[in-house]
Amino acid sequence: MTAQPFGNGNRGALLIGTGTYDHPELPELRSPEVDCTRLDALLRDPKIGAFEVQTLIDANRATLERAIGEFFLSAWRDDVRLLYISGHGILSRSDKLHFAIRQTDPARPAYTTISAAFIHEVMDECRARSIVVILDCCYSGLFLPGAKGDEPARFEEALAGHGRVVITAGTRSQRAWEGQHLDAERPAPSLFTGMLIEGISSGAADLNGDGVVTLQELYRFACERLHQEGVVQTPRMGGEMQYDIALAKVQKQRKSRSSRTGRTGSRNRRSAGPPGRRKPQPWQTRAAFGPARQPILSDGVLVVHEPYRLHAIDLESRQRSPLIRMWYPGSPALYGGAAYFPGKGGHLQMTDLRTGKPRASHPVAIRDDLLGISKDVLYAPAQDGTLCAFAPSTLSPLWSLPSNGLTVTSAPQTASGYALFTAAESRRPGDAATVSADHIVAISEGRVIWCYKAEAPLSPDWVVTDHGVYMALQLEEPSSYQRIVALNPENGQVLWSFDTKAHLTAALVATEEVLLFGDTDNRLVALDAKTGTLRWDKEKKTDGRLLTRPSISGDTLFTADRAAKLVRWNLLTGRKVRAHNLLVSPDRQGFPAIINGVVYATDARGDIHALPI
Repeated sequence: MTAQPFGNGNRGALLIGTGTYDHPELPELRSPEVDCTRLDALLRDPKIGAFEVQTLIDANRATLERAIGEFFLSAWRDDVRLLYISGHGILSRSDKLHFAIRQTDPARPAYTTISAAFIHEVMDECRARSIVVILDCCYSGLFLPGAKGDEPARFEEALAGHGRVVITAGTRSQRAWEGQHLDAERPAPSLFTGMLIEGISSGAADLNGDGVVTLQELYRFACERLHQEGVVQTPRMGGEMQYDIALAKVQKQRKSRSSRTGRTGSRNRRSAGPPGRRKPQPWQTRAAFGPARQPILSDGVLVVHEPYRLHAIDLESRQRSPLIRMWYPGSPALYGGAAYFPGKGGHLQMTDLRTGKPRASHPVAIRDDLLGISKDVLYAPAQDGTLCAFAPSTLSPLWSLPSNGLTVTSAPQTASGYALFTAAESRRPGDAATVSADHIVAISEGRVIWCYKAEAPLSPDWVVTDHGVYMALQLEEPSSYQRIVALNPENGQVLWSFDTKAHLTAALVATEEVLLFGDTDNRLVALDAKTGTLRWDKEKKTDGRLLTRPSISGDTLFTADRAAKLVRWNLLTGRKVRAHNLLVSPDRQGFPAIINGVVYATDARGDIHALPI
């Protein structure tokens, strides 16, 4: 079956997304709006999809039913009609399929939803020979965090028919998953729809290389990508179509010519010098399913974390290691080619990054996202409030420290030979903190060395070096600024304080000489780490708010902002050196890694980019 060209018929697309629901049994979904918005841009582009697109987000029943009716009934024989729906789906007591809207009452689907029977009825009267229905929806009242339900294959049975093709996000025994929303201001698309968007936007779904992405190619691409990434979700396709449908054109890139003659080309190649001295070339590879943490290097392995998953890529060969699945969403600790995190039941677990297999475990139940490793010691807050220390290579216990009325609220860091962590007072030992952290505690071999109590709650944006402990205070509203306080790591005495002009957008970063941060007014500020005075005379601004902490290597500074700019600066002068067009994945506590003259960053889709400095 070959694909037909775009032809003379009208190409229409109706995109429906519902993520806000009034009824408490229908959890809010953040992906549908992103799904529709990104598909709208691709399908509407005359150089890609050339569709006439109508997008409806969180619309009421009357609006949706009228739009669906007009969409199908206005079509002619040679037209293409594409209906896309993202949101919750439910079954009635009589096992009839319905699509939830904002006003839906799950107990009254007959008159509070858009029924599959209604859509089927309208499509039966549609004159278009080419009808495509793509459904990234849920069915079932058993909703899990991040899940959009199960048994979406029933959509095929409800909507399939002659002259139409229905694609669903999974089989009837699976769930269709939302994206991982690592940034409250930048939700991610659904996993299934994200693969469709990737296939069209990158052209990777053009499997036969003819410059056109067809419906069947896009379906096969999405299935393969989900399988490659280890997602337990199998899309389904059903229906009947006489020929494959061309969905999008691929914009092919021209290959640049290094010379007009082979002789000049040979001279250029010779001038490059021996292979060992060639400048590293930029490269890119898929790491995660969507937005994820910035990469961390551990024993030659780049590790990218997204909730419940760890992706490991060998830095030299760029080969992926087996996917590591975790029981909890928090970030692991990394050391010596292994990852440490709470396993089943919360028990401490060590897993090999290259094989994905467990190395060792310890029966102590630990708290998620609070593990830290420094100076060859693994620090793990236990669920009963005790702070435990282990030898990371064997998980042998070294010492433990009772809570003494304080609850650890951050992964411990090390400075001047002491382990430091933030803490909050709890009502009784073992309780989670009932207020924000306002203590900095320094310990050594299970003994408290000093404890500092701040004048206001602490933000998570703190960092330590052997010369200072730098923390940001969350002052009372309506304060429009924050106060940065520097402590002596040896005794907890205040060294200096600095009032910012606006709130921080990411955690602080510090070296022995300089402390750096970005604020909500797009300012990039460098302070003298020893005195708290400004290092740059002139105010520096980024094009957008920072998405990660700044990265520092020697005299080189990198920032990543919402304007899709990865910018290189001169740390000493604050002068911009170069900018790369790259929208990185938000990571308030992390930053792009700089290794041997190459900066590694995770982008908003989950790809790792290697950019030589």
